[in-house]
Amino acid sequence: MSGVLDKKADKMNRREERVRKEQKEKRKVRIIAVTVVIVFALLVAGALFINSKFVRRTLTAITIGGVNFSAAEFDFFYNNSYSEYQEYMTSQLGDYATAYLPDSSRPHSSQLYNDETGETWADYFIDYTIDQIEGLVKFYNAAMASGYTMNDEKRAEMDNELMEYRMYAEMYGYPSLDAFIQEFVGISMNEKTLRNVIEFINTASSYSEHVRDSFVYSDGDIAEYYQENKDNQDSFTYRYFLVRAETVDEEDYFSDEEYEEANAAALAEAGAIAAQIVDGISDEEGFIAAAEEYSPEEYGDPDSTLKVYPGSWLAGPYQDWMLDEARQYGDVMSFEMTTGFYVVYFIERDPNEYRMAEMRQILIMREDISEEMFAEGVDDPDYIEAAEYADTAARERADTVVSLFIEGGATEEMLIALMAENSDDSTEGGFYDLITRNAANNKMVSEIEEWLFDPDRQIGDYELIETEAYGYHFVYFMGYGERYCDHLAKEGLQNRDYSAWEEGLEPLEAEKRWAFIFTQN
Repeated sequence: MSGVLDKKADKMNRREERVRKEQKEKRKVRIIAVTVVIVFALLVAGALFINSKFVRRTLTAITIGGVNFSAAEFDFFYNNSYSEYQEYMTSQLGDYATAYLPDSSRPHSSQLYNDETGETWADYFIDYTIDQIEGLVKFYNAAMASGYTMNDEKRAEMDNELMEYRMYAEMYGYPSLDAFIQEFVGISMNEKTLRNVIEFINTASSYSEHVRDSFVYSDGDIAEYYQENKDNQDSFTYRYFLVRAETVDEEDYFSDEEYEEANAAALAEAGAIAAQIVDGISDEEGFIAAAEEYSPEEYGDPDSTLKVYPGSWLAGPYQDWMLDEARQYGDVMSFEMTTGFYVVYFIERDPNEYRMAEMRQILIMREDISEEMFAEGVDDPDYIEAAEYADTAARERADTVVSLFIEGGATEEMLIALMAENSDDSTEGGFYDLITRNAANNKMVSEIEEWLFDPDRQIGDYELIETEAYGYHFVYFMGYGERYCDHLAKEGLQNRDYSAWEEGLEPLEAEKRWAFIFTQN
């Protein structure tokens, strides 16, 4: 019996051992499963944390000159850099700009900017953005070192900028300012982050303006600078047109030598025509007639040949001839170009000793009528009728403003009081100063310029002036300021000294942190 019992006991022991092993394995599997779940949960939580807006706003992505910028802040500057580049290309190329811009539907990091080097659009804009921020940090650090703080006016401008964001958020029905900011400024931005960025930018820019304005010059300094730089500062009035050489098709010739000879012959023929034109010109009217006779399509309008440029804009083969102080009204000459010969007629060199004008205006703009909405464009009777109606409505508004102004005493204060409800001009107070005449950078259309610089103009004069480009301008003359030549000389001195100050600022290095991977580009 004992043997049988021993066998049964042994069998039971083996069964119990197997059960224990199975239970142990089950516990092990459960532990592993629970561990996997916990690790997965931690990874998900970590991923959510790392990609959260909080992390993008708080962790330092890049340090420049000791100033830290989060991923959200860097993205703000990155987006501004891209917008700036996009606007520039569009201004230069119009509808063709899209061919020279990255595809907006794909990340910049997935598109090549330079096929040879492998540089992506993201690489390009990151470098560009860093350069932009470095410039601001230089000013910001200099401001902090000097103890500079924004004055009340600058701080009010900054606060107004933030108020505009809040106004647009409410206008377009966003549930919060943060929601609006994240839609239009950056997905990880909020009001606090945006305020920090705006304050940084305004501190840097206002301090740089403060430095520029701090440079003061005597009358002697200004006069000396003008004498040294008058060839750049003076304004030059002249007429010119191009006698084009006949186009030579390279495919018509068997060798480069024959092609070059044909080009030279075509250019020589254009030179002979230009010389003949010069010999036949005795006065300005004769020049205008000669230009129109040569190319009625290009030069049929008398103003098409007229140019008024500062000396700094002059270039090409006629530059030295134009700058010669012996030059007199009526001098005419031809100058060789690669595509033909310029015929140039000298009118005037103006030292710009006149005083710049100051004015206020109430602008009443016509309703914009798009010619594309009409089958025959501007010749469509319905377009003409709509345009006439828009002009009549604007004129009636303008006449009402003039009547109210006169009834209120015809004072500057009355003009300002009428602006809030009647002016389409966004300029504060409708105020314009530093207005020049016949200058390439003029702020005013020719109709207003002509009225402002009438020799009989007196302070307090007013006039309703119609312009084709805008509508009706109710203009109030406030007087004349400093001489334009002195203003140009002062600007030149400030630019010189400001550049020297900027170049003396300590160079900076950008240091990317690990959180830079959270920037979106």
